[in-house]
Amino acid sequence: MNSQKRFALKTAYRSLFLFCFLTSCIPLNSLFLGHPDPKDIDRFKNTELTSDSCFVFQKSSKTKNFKVTDWTTDKPRYRPAFDVFKEHSVRAFIMIQNDTIKAEYYRNDLDESSMHPSYSLAKSFVSCLIGIAIDEGHINNVKQQVQTFIPEISNNERGKTLTIKDLLNHTSGIKFSITQDARLYYGKNLSAELEKIEFSNDSGTSQEYLNLNTQLLSVIIKRATGMSVSEYAQQKLWNPINMCNIGKWSVDNFNVEKSFCCLSATALDYAKFGRLYLNKGQWEGKGIFSKSWYDQSIRRDTSNGSSCNYNYSWHIGLKDYEDFMAIGLYKQHIYISPKKNIVIVLLNDRENQLKAERINWWFIFRQLVDQL
Repeated sequence: MNSQKRFALKTAYRSLFLFCFLTSCIPLNSLFLGHPDPKDIDRFKNTELTSDSCFVFQKSSKTKNFKVTDWTTDKPRYRPAFDVFKEHSVRAFIMIQNDTIKAEYYRNDLDESSMHPSYSLAKSFVSCLIGIAIDEGHINNVKQQVQTFIPEISNNERGKTLTIKDLLNHTSGIKFSITQDARLYYGKNLSAELEKIEFSNDSGTSQEYLNLNTQLLSVIIKRATGMSVSEYAQQKLWNPINMCNIGKWSVDNFNVEKSFCCLSATALDYAKFGRLYLNKGQWEGKGIFSKSWYDQSIRRDTSNGSSCNYNYSWHIGLKDYEDFMAIGLYKQHIYISPKKNIVIVLLNDRENQLKAERINWWFIFRQLVDQL
């Protein structure tokens, strides 16, 4: 490439860069901060969730040395599970059976009081809140059109047929935009994104995982209940299931929650959310959400463009295990095994791409479940 072409290319890149910032394509701090990480808990403004009481899991008096087959290297190795955790970017791991902690691991600089970002684990929390809002009559059902609560969506003809179920199952047909994703995570005005929604196809025809889908669900919760996502979560979820520690939900400059990702809590409090689903919406004799909502959520449904293994913002596992899980960025998990009455929480940081690809935590979890 000659110098004239190189100069022309550099000029084009500079012009594109300048255009993006002048038109708010990409938030400036997204370039400086880079990948999401736990420091974002304190970098971003947030609202707090509190509870009046604390449910405490028991700790097993018997220590068991759990071993698993690890395929991180070229050859499979049968080794202690904790050794696997130490070789990966695991922040915390908890395995609970019958309300008793069977195994617990924290990285050296962390402990049970440490707070962890949820990333897309939050999507399953928002799904739960939608179910509660339906149970309470704020929303009719998942077939209700989104334009009932978000009339702005009807500016696009395809938006008129969009349903709440489409958002839960990520079959909205909304067009993916990497710059919009950056604005959702790093931006200062989430509500402004309502005016920038475009569709690539009709809703209910194909599945494409988008953060914006869950953000729209939080708008519906706010407009249906009169409470923000964090307010509704505290009143209907955080306090009723006796979370022990403060939760934090990141917000923009107008106190709108980044509900698709940015709820933070301790590993043990995430486990309580898993326990709630393990018990199909029941908590210490109280119904937090209906059995009907659980049955709708934790099942396979390939209709209307959805897939066999993802439903209502939950990942559906193997038929033989009847397991399911909430999953977040960097392979974070809240794993639930109804057959063995087990909840597993695994929280990770970003790690080497090759190591991250080679470890299959679902297989690890099932090996652990088989030992109990």
